[in-house]
Amino acid sequence: MSGRRITTAVTLTVLVVVLAAMAVYGFRAATAPLPGADGPADDDCSTTEKEVKRFVRRDEVQVSVFNAGDRKGFAGTMLERLEEAGFRAGNAGNAPAGAKVPRVVVWTTEDDDASARLVARSFGPRTRVVVTETDLGPGVDVLVGNRLRGVDKSAPKKLKLPAAVETCVEVD
Repeated sequence: MSGRRITTAVTLTVLVVVLAAMAVYGFRAATAPLPGADGPADDDCSTTEKEVKRFVRRDEVQVSVFNAGDRKGFAGTMLERLEEAGFRAGNAGNAPAGAKVPRVVVWTTEDDDASARLVARSFGPRTRVVVTETDLGPGVDVLVGNRLRGVDKSAPKKLKLPAAVETCVEVD
């Protein structure tokens, strides 16, 4: 075997080892919980640090909008209108190919999602909420079609949660 072949074999072996190590590191980093995502445990906070939430408000909900129609820039326009209505802005873009949405539909990955129901009510009481495994962007996903007129100005600004939620809050 020549010196050139040995160098090539060693180089390829080192590169494969580095690639495997980076793949393991990337997988662990991608599947690790976000820092502070779980929040402090209930035992870690006193009653003065606990907050009981009974409602979800617009300013607590992030919304991403995706265009399922052929109106250019419509997702961005609707995202701006939702932000003006009090929601937090997520992403805007095109809906997945084949999505058939005449007016509007709200997608969520959680069952009985009060945030998704609040977003849906912003488009009228008959707007559907669909639970799906597909998560297109941060927060609640909204797919808009060509027949959507806009945000319902008389829609509620908050929605009652099915059950009160206790969380710990940071005290300075």
